[in-house]
Amino acid sequence: MMKINKIASINEKDIPEPGALAAYVKVLKLYLDDNTVTPKFKRLIENLPSPRTVKSKLSWEECKILFITINYLWKNIIGKDILEENYIDEPKQELLGNYWLFKNGIMINGENHYTAIERDSSLVITVLGLNGITLQYYLSTSPNKLINYILKNGGVRVFINADNKGFFQMTEKTYAQWGRGKVRKYDLKTKIVRIIDLKMPYNGWKSGIPIKL
Repeated sequence: MMKINKIASINEKDIPEPGALAAYVKVLKLYLDDNTVTPKFKRLIENLPSPRTVKSKLSWEECKILFITINYLWKNIIGKDILEENYIDEPKQELLGNYWLFKNGIMINGENHYTAIERDSSLVITVLGLNGITLQYYLSTSPNKLINYILKNGGVRVFINADNKGFFQMTEKTYAQWGRGKVRKYDLKTKIVRIIDLKMPYNGWKSGIPIKL
């Protein structure tokens, strides 16, 4: 049973939306299928509601309680704190370095954009609805081919420099559907978005038409 004071101490702004919570649940259940975990963690994962239930039936208070369990499992199994490293819906904290941003408000970071996808491939597969074999193929090719594949499927490439300037890269479809709105929420000195044309060869950060938000 989760302690009441622990639940009450969570800032409601830090709770991921149901779609993001459902994605985390799906990743944990897939992880259980492919890996051996302690009986305690296995029981907790098995008792998590289905992703469909999370998205359609849970109340806000139930989502709040569920998030405590998900974050606990994530820290102990995946080795990260969702609040600190993976989830940023209303970006208020200072960011620095390379990130990938996804529609459900999930963000991952890494030494570079290739290694971030390689390290969190299970999460990326679930969030973007990718075929695992196809992603493994792109992981075996050049970094630019992998990055273009993720952009094509709805990911947003992000780089924040030491001067608090943000650079974003995404497709026109992603920009129109949700990317523009997400980028505008960041408290950055400068926000430059590069809209790439999927019909053109991808050439890293040089690709795309720059737009200043």
